[in-house]
Amino acid sequence: GQSGAVLPSLDAWEDGVQVPPHVQVAEMEARLWVEIDLLCRSLRALGEAVPVPSQMLGLLPRAPSEDWPPLFELNHAAEALEGSLVGTVTKSAFVRVGSEYGALRRAQKLSYVACTLLGIEQDSRFGQAILEARGTRHRLSMLLRLYSDVNRELSK
Repeated sequence: GQSGAVLPSLDAWEDGVQVPPHVQVAEMEARLWVEIDLLCRSLRALGEAVPVPSQMLGLLPRAPSEDWPPLFELNHAAEALEGSLVGTVTKSAFVRVGSEYGALRRAQKLSYVACTLLGIEQDSRFGQAILEARGTRHRLSMLLRLYSDVNRELSK
């Protein structure tokens, strides 16, 4: 399980953030990456480094619809891994998904794995709520709410 020290109550974020219908999944995905990056930087500033798994970094879009913010570090981390071997038991080449992978598929995968950085296990109430989301858009909105709430708590 997770400690839940900075996690909001499940009821507070289960409906996700209010995302206008015209906002595309790709934009939500990019916003989630920005929140993930902020979490990593905030934790590092507190002396709590959280490594982003290489499998997750491989899902980072190379060219989002808008440029990454100036302080965004995850793109540099992914670029630094390109061409290197990663893994704990067996080593394999770091692979960053390309455009042929499909933007919706990439966002869908991120929507399933993004909770791992927060220590949320799939069999927990939080993890189960994410798995049972109505779809990728809903899951991304839940994660956006969760990450922004955690980031807000960390910035206090």
